[in-house]
Amino acid sequence: MVSMSESDFPDLPDSRIDVESRTGVWLLSLHGEHDLASQPSLREQLGYVRAAGGPIVVDLSAAGFVDSTIVGALLDCADSGAALFVVAPPGSAGRRLAELVRLEDAVPVHDELTAGIDAARMSASVERR
Repeated sequence: MVSMSESDFPDLPDSRIDVESRTGVWLLSLHGEHDLASQPSLREQLGYVRAAGGPIVVDLSAAGFVDSTIVGALLDCADSGAALFVVAPPGSAGRRLAELVRLEDAVPVHDELTAGIDAARMSASVERR
């Protein structure tokens, strides 16, 4: 697992993006507050894992704040053809924003990490057929 941040932007101690591979699925976990300052880092990491191939799960469970620039980065990734899944538990900051902007109309949003990873794995196995 690697914590990544864009060097041109200040690192907030409670804001990070962890990137890991879980058996063919890329998992990006956002921790802390994510807005215009961390959005370039998210776009960068999404670009790396998209280029590496395979489905992507973005976990917003530990994000205390998420703004529309983060949603924009997610939508751009999905529009590029990536198999993208979002995890945002009910009542979380990520879920509140997802509901407000109707993110689920464009990207599958799951309540739990296990469900998001399972859906991503299923999409990968369907693509291979």
